[in-house]
Amino acid sequence: MPFPTAPLRSLYRLTALPTFLLAAATDRLSAQHVGAHSDGEDARIDAMFGTPGRYGVTPQDNVFATAPGLEQQARVQRFTFNVLVPIGFNSNPEELNPAFGGGTNTAEFNPVVGISFSTPVFDLPLRLTANVRSELDRFTQTPAIDFDKVIAGSRIQYIDPANDQAYSPYIAYQARWDFKSFYQAWLETRQDLNVGVNKTFNYDANFQRVAFSGNTLAETIWSFGVTAFIQRRFLNPAPSSWAFFVIPSATYAFSEQWNLSLGLDFMRRGFDSIQGGFAEEDWFLQPIATLEYVLPSAWFGSDRNAALLGRPALDFQVAYERNWSNVSAFDYSAWYVGAALKVGWRF
Repeated sequence: MPFPTAPLRSLYRLTALPTFLLAAATDRLSAQHVGAHSDGEDARIDAMFGTPGRYGVTPQDNVFATAPGLEQQARVQRFTFNVLVPIGFNSNPEELNPAFGGGTNTAEFNPVVGISFSTPVFDLPLRLTANVRSELDRFTQTPAIDFDKVIAGSRIQYIDPANDQAYSPYIAYQARWDFKSFYQAWLETRQDLNVGVNKTFNYDANFQRVAFSGNTLAETIWSFGVTAFIQRRFLNPAPSSWAFFVIPSATYAFSEQWNLSLGLDFMRRGFDSIQGGFAEEDWFLQPIATLEYVLPSAWFGSDRNAALLGRPALDFQVAYERNWSNVSAFDYSAWYVGAALKVGWRF
């Protein structure tokens, strides 16, 4: 059969374009279903790890500048072991546009277990952090998108040893491997290279700026910060992408037991073109509020016992995801409301 003439060929391409775009969207929903809600979930997990605790038992790698100790030098080599057990409500785990059927209200359970290592780099004003963790994602009403992941990364960050409120640029690399439930089969690999900077402004109980020093954690009641970074994501299966993030945050420590964290995860992501043609472009916005209650040491008999048990804390979180996309299937919104038990050990 001869190939259509030029006018027919143009008409064919025009009529085939919507089908092609829908097929591309469907393929991403199928091949990358494990990526559903993951950028938003990563920020929500960091928000829980970034609460202004006084005990320094959280990883020194976080997207929120106000995470405690993020801009402080590691005095010695230090390991931190963390466990986070969140359970909550997710209104749209599939990240579907209502026009494409919408999402499914479901309970979500995604425990996180990780270990991190931080160290000064010789006598340079640099800190090196490396970490690895495992996460499970389970949805009671949508088990088809259950998946597990292993994440490993490293971060080298400039630290002003005399001022933990200084500009703190960094370079970070993170690799993530996604699998079907219980690590049955590989689904996806992503590699993120981030280049960014943190900046914080710390205030005391009278809302006076805390004097510059290498560690202002004890004096800080209010903290305001911003993180900005550029990311190149290499994704297998394709497409890879470029992204730019701006993430303002604020924390308030009511007392030794209660604190509040607010963050705004803003992202612009552009995907590589599909076979040199169409390219998806997304804008993402997620406000996150996290209220934390640190269980009193007296409940465990002594401060030493509380430390042995990992300084248990309960985090309560509300977040709203909104994604705008030039592919209508990925134009979505979702609510997340949940709570988590958090414990950590430093050694």
